Amino acid sequence: MRRNPRRMLHYGAIPMALGTVLTGISEFQIYEMNHAVVYIAWSIWWISVVLAAAASVLLICLIVSRETRSIESVTGAWLLLVAPLAVCASTGASIADYLPTDLAYITLIVSYALLGAGAPLTCCILVLYVTRITTFKLPPHDAIVTSFIPLGPAGQIGVAALSLGRIANAVLLDSTLQLDILGPTMLGAGVLIALMSWGFCVFLLTHAVFSVVYQRRSAVIPFNISWWSLTFPIGVFGSLTAGLGEVLDMRYLQVNFMVMVVLLLVLWMFNMVRTIAGAWTGSIFGIPSLANKEDATKESTSSAVTICDSRPTDRYV
Repeated sequence: MRRNPRRMLHYGAIPMALGTVLTGISEFQIYEMNHAVVYIAWSIWWISVVLAAAASVLLICLIVSRETRSIESVTGAWLLLVAPLAVCASTGASIADYLPTDLAYITLIVSYALLGAGAPLTCCILVLYVTRITTFKLPPHDAIVTSFIPLGPAGQIGVAALSLGRIANAVLLDSTLQLDILGPTMLGAGVLIALMSWGFCVFLLTHAVFSVVYQRRSAVIPFNISWWSLTFPIGVFGSLTAGLGEVLDMRYLQVNFMVMVVLLLVLWMFNMVRTIAGAWTGSIFGIPSLANKEDATKESTSSAVTICDSRPTDRYV
């Protein structure tokens, strides 16, 4: 792993997986069954915060120090390094709703700090990604599905801002710090950021669909592990749409959320069946486009050796 920094990009999925579990606990209101679950979930959240910070800081330092990269090598997978920060921020908002006021206040501050670190880093990588797709050709056909990955972190910023704004409005009203005037302001800022994030997600979704359709015209897109990158972005976009639909009371957004839920269920079933079949045959293992790069390197090396062997040898004794 350390010799190949490209494999490190997937380490960011670990804290995001913990965030998914904590969000599920919150949504299904398991806290009402046993109040101790609140503190267990809060402890797991702190573990995910440490893992997210490590994935975002240490992995970026390792990649920068161990490998020279060009703008052409930028893919949506780079966002897996910084996406856990926004995921932990939104998860902290969902947990803070069930904590006592003093603990909820601490969780709120840490969550806003995580969002403050993750949002600019996500925007920086998105700038590089948009520059790459407008300057160079699209990613290889076996990795073209990763075009959907930017949809996830971009939408997660809106989800985190909206969730934190709603919780901040409630927590600050109950606090004794005389900051209740900031509650409505933070809620309004969260709604505004979520709306802008939703608009950007529409652009990213349109571009991703176009990229897949365009690559499909020239070559068949094989199934590999990168197909699972479809589930997280669409799920996040659906959560953002549902949150805005609830706050703004828009029927259109609520209907879109239901459509995304059905689409996400179909994608999960399809990916699960194809992954089990691929694991049985062994074709699912490996990183997309990495094998092609290694083959290209071998071919260039063999070509160089052939050229060296074709040089005229000295016949002098």
